[in-house]
Amino acid sequence: MKFKILVTWLLAMAGLVGATPRVSAQTDKGPIPAVYDIDSLLQQYPLDKGQEFRTDMIAWDSTSSVHLTQISGGMESQHHATHDETVWIIRGAGRLTLGEQKLKVKAGEFVRIPRGVSHSFHNLGSNPAVVINVYSPGFDGKDRIYEDKTGK
Repeated sequence: MKFKILVTWLLAMAGLVGATPRVSAQTDKGPIPAVYDIDSLLQQYPLDKGQEFRTDMIAWDSTSSVHLTQISGGMESQHHATHDETVWIIRGAGRLTLGEQKLKVKAGEFVRIPRGVSHSFHNLGSNPAVVINVYSPGFDGKDRIYEDKTGK
């Protein structure tokens, strides 16, 4: 129950109205739901066996986007030139490298990553870590600059 309230509050703070199952409005892109359920989202967007990570946009508006990210292994060091990112760890734990800092993070914590700051994440558990990412402005996947310069 606390988690559902937190996610509803998070989406409200991001200027969004949630997704499944209650619908509050209709747009040209479809319904704008009122509440997200993480278990339902994980069923809708399953992480394939052997897949290191998966990110899916679950909500958007004119100023931000919300993404569900699952990480079984790690994500390479990257930064965003034009996006600020807030990451809420929903399940699991990991090692977050934020600039020069190496931090252990766990479910219930969130991290604010300003644009231009390099960051990476490595799962420390046996189950995938699950996080909610909020980008401002909305993230289209193009502003991801990998630190190793290979452009993976």
